[in-house]
Amino acid sequence: MSEALKILQDECTEKQAKFIDLLTEGQEKPKAYENAGFKPKNRRGAQVAACALLTTNLNVQAYYEAKKAERDRKIERTLNITRTTQLNALNIAQAIAKKQNNPSAMVSAIREQNEMLGYHRELAPNTEKEAEKAAKMTDEEREFARIAARMRGNELAEGGIIPFKSKEAG
Repeated sequence: MSEALKILQDECTEKQAKFIDLLTEGQEKPKAYENAGFKPKNRRGAQVAACALLTTNLNVQAYYEAKKAERDRKIERTLNITRTTQLNALNIAQAIAKKQNNPSAMVSAIREQNEMLGYHRELAPNTEKEAEKAAKMTDEEREFARIAARMRGNELAEGGIIPFKSKEAG
């Protein structure tokens, strides 16, 4: 585990960190929540509480995103799967579909490429939607969004993770 990831883990309680570890290992949210030591009344309660934990606690969110990024990098190294290799495979699939005169398969390959590249209409940059969303955000949400954007930028530039530091920590 990297030092940055350890710092993010230390910002969470033991149960929260265990929950994230189990979740990133592939357990479903309710099962991971219960196996981490939380005591929900029922499965539905576990689902609701797990979702709430992931959406309301900034430290848990930061640790979860960092763990997912670490897992994804490990998978990429192990299987030699990268964005480029996947896009190339989709180009080949599209070419085969074109030779077979299969328009629906061609469209599917193009749709996957667009999704990988972020070209979907609902995901495409929209200044009006972004301004409306920003106006509704609290100061804490804006700070978290800034930190997340900085982390994404650094990960893309360096392939690493930077630690999350709350305002209280300095």
